[in-house]
Amino acid sequence: MQNHSEDTEHNIDTPVDEQSATDNIPTAKTQPSENNHDMDVVPSVADPSEQPIQTPENGMKNDRKSQPAEAASAAAVIEELEVEIRSVPTTQTESRDLAADLLKLIRQNLERATPPAAEQALNMVRDNLTGDYLDPDFWRGIGMVLQYQLEETRGLIERHLSGDYTTDPFGMDMEIIDAVRPFMAFLYNSWWRVSTEGLDYVPERSRALMVANHSGTLPWDGAMISTAIMEEHSNPRVVRNLHLSWFSTLPIVAPMLATLGQVQGLPENATRLLDEDQLVCVFPEGLKGVGKLFRDRYQLARFGRGGFIQMALRTGSPIIPVAVIGAEEIYPMLANAKPIARLIGFPYFPVTPFFPWLGLLGTIPLPSKWTIVFHEPIETEIYGTQAADNPLLVAELSERVRTIIQATLKEKTAERKSIFFG
Repeated sequence: MQNHSEDTEHNIDTPVDEQSATDNIPTAKTQPSENNHDMDVVPSVADPSEQPIQTPENGMKNDRKSQPAEAASAAAVIEELEVEIRSVPTTQTESRDLAADLLKLIRQNLERATPPAAEQALNMVRDNLTGDYLDPDFWRGIGMVLQYQLEETRGLIERHLSGDYTTDPFGMDMEIIDAVRPFMAFLYNSWWRVSTEGLDYVPERSRALMVANHSGTLPWDGAMISTAIMEEHSNPRVVRNLHLSWFSTLPIVAPMLATLGQVQGLPENATRLLDEDQLVCVFPEGLKGVGKLFRDRYQLARFGRGGFIQMALRTGSPIIPVAVIGAEEIYPMLANAKPIARLIGFPYFPVTPFFPWLGLLGTIPLPSKWTIVFHEPIETEIYGTQAADNPLLVAELSERVRTIIQATLKEKTAERKSIFFG
């Protein structure tokens, strides 16, 4: 990947031979403008070239007002019920803890709700929930409240997507990120029970390029890497995951990804973010990683031409290898129905034990136990920016990163006794 102008035609994280799978798909207006400094997936209220990148660190946070008294009162009621359930002695700790964790999710959503929404949710809780988590009505009530809160969040997102709001040049909206954060934290802490190693290797403020294995049919791995840093790092930061160009062809998904801080995987996008001292995460396996069959789980696909290495060298960014264990099992992909994929314009169509047989229910990910390992950074400044044009060095560093990740996957999968309990 010596010719930089040629690189702009391909995703950083996608091998060349995968591009043909998506090149001919009709696209919405989701590509960056001619100068490749912004994405058109979301309307912007100002010239993107004049806007600083929006991050929690530089002060472009949502100017949300302090928590209303109604929301605080409602949250306190939910917390009492949550504490009551957690104190119940039982041998069925998984059911008890899940019930309490769902109440925690409801409570965290209430803390961000408008007064009318908080009051409505509280009334639903009082009418439908008791401390008996073994009662089927308890779980029906949980479902009702969460469905209501989901509708409220969806309404907030729709209002933002159709109106004026403040974003960074790539369309990231911190208010939306804040709104979905409780749900992501629930998936992280309760559903997948993610544990991390080496989180201290992620810098508190400076730039870094994280490189991770890709798996799971849908890109939940990137979401959990982001959540790990938002929830557990000493200085919570937004991770800018670089996604495949194909996602930018999807009318609803493309603006949603941009709103949540995800960026199309083009070299110029990565360079700009790293120059702004942001955390960027790339998945060099591309489609071959996220769409691999279950029989190939935890076997890394090739890393393409090493574009991510060139970006790190050009910006002097340290490279942090990241290994994700657990995502391969959330949607065990038994087959790829290629005729259906071609018919609907998708790069692959997963067939799992539950999808498409159970419809939307088949899209619920299995609650496997996850581990995310962050490795010691590989410094690139010592090589100088001109090293980006050295194909031998690029290939060497790419293989070094790949070897580290593959060895970790092998070690961690061998250690675990169960995919659901670790």
